[in-house]
Amino acid sequence: MSNHKRSGGGLNPCENSTFFSLLRSSRVMAPGNYRYPEVKSPLRRQIHGPSRILKSGRDRSTRQVSGNGFGAAFLTRNYDLFKRNGLDLPLPYRTDREVIDVDDECRDVEMISSDNSMESVENVAMEVDEKAEMGNGFVNLKNRSFMVDDGSQANSSFVLNLPVTDVTSYEADRKAVESAEHRISKLKARGYGDSLKERGRALLRSLFPFSFSFWKQDEEPVDDVRREAFLPLSREEETVVKRAFSAYDSTILVAHENSNIDITGKILRCLKPGEWLNDEVINLYMVLLKEREAREPKKFLKCHFFNTFFFTKLVNSGTGYNYGAVRRWTSMKRLGYYLKDCDKIFIPIHMNIHWTLAVINIKDRKFQYLDSFKGREPKILDALARYFVDEVNDKSKVDLDVSGWRQEFVQDLPMQRNGYDCGMFMLKYIDFYSRGLDLCFTQEQMPYFRDRTAKEILQLKAE
Repeated sequence: MSNHKRSGGGLNPCENSTFFSLLRSSRVMAPGNYRYPEVKSPLRRQIHGPSRILKSGRDRSTRQVSGNGFGAAFLTRNYDLFKRNGLDLPLPYRTDREVIDVDDECRDVEMISSDNSMESVENVAMEVDEKAEMGNGFVNLKNRSFMVDDGSQANSSFVLNLPVTDVTSYEADRKAVESAEHRISKLKARGYGDSLKERGRALLRSLFPFSFSFWKQDEEPVDDVRREAFLPLSREEETVVKRAFSAYDSTILVAHENSNIDITGKILRCLKPGEWLNDEVINLYMVLLKEREAREPKKFLKCHFFNTFFFTKLVNSGTGYNYGAVRRWTSMKRLGYYLKDCDKIFIPIHMNIHWTLAVINIKDRKFQYLDSFKGREPKILDALARYFVDEVNDKSKVDLDVSGWRQEFVQDLPMQRNGYDCGMFMLKYIDFYSRGLDLCFTQEQMPYFRDRTAKEILQLKAE
């Protein structure tokens, strides 16, 4: 016979605690006492977001409750409790977000447990603090003001009497504004605003072609002028340049009649990366820049472009300064204008194996020297100042005083980082100054400028 002793034929209330737990359960039913299930109310619609703010300034999603939250005050909320009794089982959730009920007029906030296990939803009454912290300040919900404290001194805080009714909505608005500003800054950096303005301007002009005659058509936006200085080459243009670089040495690619300059395959190849620029390419490009100005005089500054032989004629290494050697270079019959009427005069300077640029800046009344290595040659500017006085006196019979003009050795300029791009830097100094632009390019753009210069020479047209 087994020695195992049974506890008895029935449940002993004094020995088995499960009996009391079953009695406490509201859903225990006697065996055989069955009934049809009651009609369940539909699930309440819920959203995850901030609740509506009442006119009184209180949040409808919050309700202050005294006590421990599960006492008599909580049970007296019979309105929501009776609606819940229609559900036989609790609703399981697996989230840790705040759920706000919008169907219930009272709109209690349902706090979901942060535990990952499936748990039942419990109605928890939330108490709103009188002071809610926000960054370095806090909001006083009694007088609805915002106080800022910098933490430096005890009495350094100040109160802004601003109508702040909800901390969460204030924080959400602040984040939305910061996000919008961040996106706007990115769009501006990508030039989206400029392109949008241009599209809008073109649309208005197409819709009302006769209503915008008051616009100043002769004034190009600075951004448009700067953009033209960096127009990319098309695939067809790149193909033409590559073929020209591969031409035979004696093959004449282009010939400019007015300047009597012929560009052969050998001469053009000086524009390939790593090559030094020669006189023919530089002088022809100077002529093309002058022709560009003649085509669009309102778009470019009025300039004069001397060729690479001018300064060696003006200042000879053996005889020194000699104005008579270049006196006929600038006659009215030859040029059609006087130099004193120009805005700027460009003089290429060749110093043995290095190209630099000198500028007689009549518009700003100064003599400038630009060296991609930031060198200084005061004697060159002294000679040009003397030449300009002699030129004005010879052509206009005016004694010009340039003692008040200053000499400037430009330091804020792009610098070359190799030993062969000095000629290309000099050409782009001239190109950008003749456009009225600052020198907004870098060494990394020299390969592009070489191909673009070759394209402009092949088509005998500077852009």
